[in-house]
Amino acid sequence: MIERGTMQTVRARRHRGFTLVEMLIVITMIGILTSIAFWRVDIARYQVNGDIQSIGTTLIASQREAIAKQHNVIVVFDTAGNRVRVIWDANNNGQYDDGEHTRMVFLGDRVRFGLGTAPPLPIGTQAINFTDTETSSGLPAVTFYRNGSASEAGGAYITSTRSLGDPKYVNDNRAMRVERATGRAEWWHYDGTTWQRGF
Repeated sequence: MIERGTMQTVRARRHRGFTLVEMLIVITMIGILTSIAFWRVDIARYQVNGDIQSIGTTLIASQREAIAKQHNVIVVFDTAGNRVRVIWDANNNGQYDDGEHTRMVFLGDRVRFGLGTAPPLPIGTQAINFTDTETSSGLPAVTFYRNGSASEAGGAYITSTRSLGDPKYVNDNRAMRVERATGRAEWWHYDGTTWQRGF
């Protein structure tokens, strides 16, 4: 038979909290597991995926804005600045003028415009395959008109900086393609053997 004092001691042990040593061991183990998992996360590919979605969303939003506001919207591709510039061309003169709304979309630090080591899509081999330019900057651009169409068919490639010279990272290649008549934008990704729609 268990004595009353012993029973209270057993109950007290069941209800006690963690000791400081036990907490430190658990925190240390979580830290080790997190550091191992962190290196498995592919940050460059994550940035490429995020940036192609951002560019695609920018193109789609620009087309819708042109229809809604009934004036042209110009999307300018600045490869040197590693960014996309959207110009709400209120007077439809094909360039940025003082007072017109504009915004920038920047690529991540591990992402660049370019095809990398993947084979080209039918849009061509250049990083930016639009031949039209925004008048004030001379940079390649696509203009979305009030009826939703685009100034031309074309597209853009982005990839990680590591894929620009290393075929091992060919799966980092992404592309956007715009149809002229409908202004529709499509995402593409390279899966190692062929280009597939989607990201």
